[in-house]
Amino acid sequence: MEIKEIRTLIDLMKKNGLAVFKMEEGDFKITLKTPEGAMGGTASPTFVQGVAPAAAHAPAAAPVAASAAPSAAEASKNWQEIRSPMVGTFYAAASPESPAFAQVGTTITADSVVCIIEAMKVMNEIKAEISGTIVEVVAENGKPVQFGDVLFKVK
Repeated sequence: MEIKEIRTLIDLMKKNGLAVFKMEEGDFKITLKTPEGAMGGTASPTFVQGVAPAAAHAPAAAPVAASAAPSAAEASKNWQEIRSPMVGTFYAAASPESPAFAQVGTTITADSVVCIIEAMKVMNEIKAEISGTIVEVVAENGKPVQFGDVLFKVK
């Protein structure tokens, strides 16, 4: 399963209010939990288990439809977004004394490190994966970010 398919599953969980999603296909097993699902939730969580191989391929079709809508919206906005690939704490620089990896006006390439997201005491360098110029830093230094949150806007 590719990361795009996992992201699609997460979006579907959010859209449908699922607290926990479990999928098993051969040797591959995945369990996705929202914060409510991880803590047991206030209501009984919804579980989806044992997805059949034919159904497992359904999310693969979703990224095509899902990516078509954002690209049309991005075209009208005239910028692209760098989104958080994980849950954690956003840091604009390697240390408080260091300059920010990327700020408004910084020209970046796909391999440019734009920030660090700390997750479970591990510092993860986040690469831009797109090229352009930073037009807005959306995330706040030292503040938590969720999967899919917009970190930067790039033109």
